Amino acid sequence: MKTPSQTSASNMSDSDASSHRFGFSTGALERGNFRSAVSWMKDHDMRTVELSALRFDELEPLVSQLDRMDLDSFSYISFHAPSSFSQDQEARVIELLQPVRERKWNIVVHPDVIYTPQRWECFGEHLLIENMDRRKAVGRTVSELSYFFDLLPQARLCLDVAHARQIDSTLSLLMGLIRTFTERIAEVHISELDSRYRHVPMSDHAVTDYQRFASCFANTHVIIESMLDRSLEAIRLEEFHLAQQAFEKSINPNLCASY
Repeated sequence: MKTPSQTSASNMSDSDASSHRFGFSTGALERGNFRSAVSWMKDHDMRTVELSALRFDELEPLVSQLDRMDLDSFSYISFHAPSSFSQDQEARVIELLQPVRERKWNIVVHPDVIYTPQRWECFGEHLLIENMDRRKAVGRTVSELSYFFDLLPQARLCLDVAHARQIDSTLSLLMGLIRTFTERIAEVHISELDSRYRHVPMSDHAVTDYQRFASCFANTHVIIESMLDRSLEAIRLEEFHLAQQAFEKSINPNLCASY
């Protein structure tokens, strides 16, 4: 079994860290076609990737191909578990995620599918609970996330800045999440949400909003979730550079200095 190195951005040279900590979710580039998405990222020398199985029926095919995929060029790999499945399917999902756990990759999970928290304890610090948007009834705020971290104290946070921004355009929620969970933030998702809750390319306004918090994520791996399928392939690199701009050009460099 190949296990790509998990070099953290903080251990790279400054020039490497500035670009290599950014990458895409495979599901944002190619729905279900993870091989094509990975190939495109490798062609563009990206070193960070999130393998996505957002739908339950995508999980087994993706996991079954892990040994056959050449992922050695990636220095950071995470895995997004299905975002929706029934309580009866929970045990099967956890069973299928075991090869990911063995690779010590971070696993992103939505809190509303953590039906039985003790079942998820086996993933330890590699379990990343993602904050939700306003469609969900849990996992949106500091108090709602604290409930899950109390049950799973080793788990960490996948901070979706677009979800927090959509709930509270004043960015107070995003600030609260960062202040409360700064030591837990292991990965950031970046994009913009439209009125139908779709992850879309970022506007200049969104980029400026995110720049306020750039200093908080200087060494954090950033996954772009803007939906950019083949019809939008021409703007993928533009979105990649916008993500860099959002988190490398801080307009408030001392914001997180005291956390």
